[in-house]
Amino acid sequence: MILIGGGGHAKVVLDAALCAGIEIQGFVDDDVDAPMTKMRGCPAYVGSFEDVTKHTRCCLMLAVGDLSLRAGLIARVGDADFAQPIVHPSAAVAPSASLALGVFVGAGAVVNADARVCSQGIVNSGAIVEHDCRVGINVHLGPRSVLGGGVHVGDHSLIGIGAVVLPGVKIGSGCIVGAGAVVVEDVGDGETVVGVPARVVGVGV
Repeated sequence: MILIGGGGHAKVVLDAALCAGIEIQGFVDDDVDAPMTKMRGCPAYVGSFEDVTKHTRCCLMLAVGDLSLRAGLIARVGDADFAQPIVHPSAAVAPSASLALGVFVGAGAVVNADARVCSQGIVNSGAIVEHDCRVGINVHLGPRSVLGGGVHVGDHSLIGIGAVVLPGVKIGSGCIVGAGAVVVEDVGDGETVVGVPARVVGVGV
C-alpha cells in the first residue's frame, strides 16, 4: 500500500496500519522533508502528489487531513484505486456497519450498528458514529466528535474536534462544524456553524 501524504495525519494512518498488520510500501508528498520522513522505520518517500498516478498498481490510502486537498487528490486518483479501510485494532466497528474504500478509522473510534461511512472518510481518534448514521464521501470526523443516531453528513464536510451532532440532524455538503460545537438542528450546504448551541457564522461560495 502507498500512502498519499506524509504529514501528521499520515503518521496516524501509518501507526494504525502497522498495528493492524498492513504493510505500507511508501508514501508520496510534495514536501520531500515531510514529518513522516523523520519517523523511525518510516516507509520510503516515492515522489510528489503529481506522481501519485504512477502508483495506481498498488493500493492507495489517502493520508491527508485537509479536505480541499483531499478532494483534488481523490479526483486525480479515482475511487477504484483506493485500498480497503484501515481500522485501528482498538476501534470498534459493528458487524452491520459499512465502511467504503479508503476509509480510515482511528484509535478508540466507534462505528455502531447500520452506520455507513462512504469512500475516503476519516473517523478520527475517539470519534463516535452512532447507529444508522450516513457519512458522505470525504468527510472528516475530528477526534472525539460524536454523531448521534440517524445523523446524515453530506460529502466533503468537516466535523471539528469534540463537536456533537444530536440524533436525527442533517449536515449538508461542504459544511464545517467548529470544534466543541453542539448541533441541534439541520445545517444547510456550505454552512459553517460554531458554538453551543451551534449557529451559522458563514456560508461557503
